[in-house]
Amino acid sequence: MVGAMALGGTMAYLTDNEAHVNTFTVGKVQIDLEEPGWDPEDGEDIVPNEKIEKDPKIENTGTNLAYVFAEVKIPAAEVVTAGADGTKNPSALQDLFTYGTVKGSGDAKVYTAGGLNEGWYLIQSEKAQRSGEYSTYIFGHQKPLEKGESTLSVFDQVKFINLVEGQLDSQSLDIPVKGYAIQAETSADGTTTLNGVKLQNPASLSEEEMKAVYQVFASQNSTLEDLTSAEGELKDADTSGEKDLAGGTIS
Repeated sequence: MVGAMALGGTMAYLTDNEAHVNTFTVGKVQIDLEEPGWDPEDGEDIVPNEKIEKDPKIENTGTNLAYVFAEVKIPAAEVVTAGADGTKNPSALQDLFTYGTVKGSGDAKVYTAGGLNEGWYLIQSEKAQRSGEYSTYIFGHQKPLEKGESTLSVFDQVKFINLVEGQLDSQSLDIPVKGYAIQAETSADGTTTLNGVKLQNPASLSEEEMKAVYQVFASQNSTLEDLTSAEGELKDADTSGEKDLAGGTIS
């Protein structure tokens, strides 16, 4: 006899449920400006034509891909210099230092005034108009930096001009350096556009694109403190890795 059984009542179906909570973390653009080769003692009692190690570089210490820039201010004065043969040149308003790269080693080292290391380009310059002012140079880095990535140094050394003695004796001369960064993220359609500036190849900017991106940064940060605005408050590049580009402590 085959018995048939039926369960009365409402049938319970096997079910499952799962909830997803999407957590979004706000990104952060932060950089560290370093000068690993700079030794403050090298800046003491300098002489004409002396070359001093000064190698500013930028590390992306934030979480977002970022384009970076460096601003360097060179002190200027109206002074008399000497040519290679010792002949005095007429007094002229000029930068007191050149910046440049160094190639080779030992006695074969060659300093190239105005030289820049790979990836860096001079995108803006403004010459001093009076003695005692600074000439300002803005350098752009061609490629964006990933988190933890660093640039090569903008340049390797600065060189004091061939100054005729007796003009700037015992004076202190500063070369302020500052780093800037702006996020480099693609939009939903896969293109990178910053305030209407469309980048053809975001991974390797042209000089014109670097200039345009810097202008976007400058327009958003028009109240940035001028490094030379207050005497005695000039900021040097941090070499400890403990401060951000504005001199604030990195948490």
